[in-house]
Amino acid sequence: MYARVTGNLMETASLSFVRSALFHAAIFAVGAVTAIACFGGDEYGNPAFRCAPSEADSCPDSYACCSDDPAAQEGLLPAYRGAAADATHATPIFSENNNSLSSQGMCVQLAGIANPLLNGCPVPCNPTWAAGDISSICGGAACCQTQELDPDKDCIIGGDGRWRAVTGADIFDQLTAWGGAHETNQDPAANGCALFAGVADPNDATYADCLRQLSVANQRGFCNATCPCVEDLCELKNPDGVPKCSAVPAG
Repeated sequence: MYARVTGNLMETASLSFVRSALFHAAIFAVGAVTAIACFGGDEYGNPAFRCAPSEADSCPDSYACCSDDPAAQEGLLPAYRGAAADATHATPIFSENNNSLSSQGMCVQLAGIANPLLNGCPVPCNPTWAAGDISSICGGAACCQTQELDPDKDCIIGGDGRWRAVTGADIFDQLTAWGGAHETNQDPAANGCALFAGVADPNDATYADCLRQLSVANQRGFCNATCPCVEDLCELKNPDGVPKCSAVPAG
């Protein structure tokens, strides 16, 4: 149970993991030539649909529930495949060896994936990273967002008066109660963070940092050769918000 930090106190809120409003597997559509997607899926497609790695048996047979959250300690890039932490890379919180801590992921058929993580899953990335960081983690491929934001639940008005996607850092500024307040948020009950830190105390540095790295759908994705355009539905709530995707032709 988890919600917001008020001083040194935690106000509880109910767990909310919703599997609806899925951004279905367009990133691995026919014709994509990628490190992940040059293999055929069965009737469900590949990846198939959203799942929670923290929950057992959340995918069909022959699929694994792979986290698409690359969050790492202190907001650094994830140190994948056993790489040592350094000035720019840190331990992944919700992916690879910590896949089971994630409440957000996609059902993926692992057979045929090139250059997988140590757990066999495709490489999670953050579409909002700088281009150089995406290239570093994705090896020159693109970073494809795997789920759309919910414009009604995943957006807040920041200190600058503009709409944007909520982040875990907003918990400490009392701009969000996290928990069930959002639709696509990672670790809504903070159970994963508690397991990662070994304690559920916001005064603990590791736990507090984990909370700050929580995000919603705009910061989750997989590395892939090409991506469909995904609108920032929070930015579009601003009066001067400009669509970045081409309009779908009428008819």
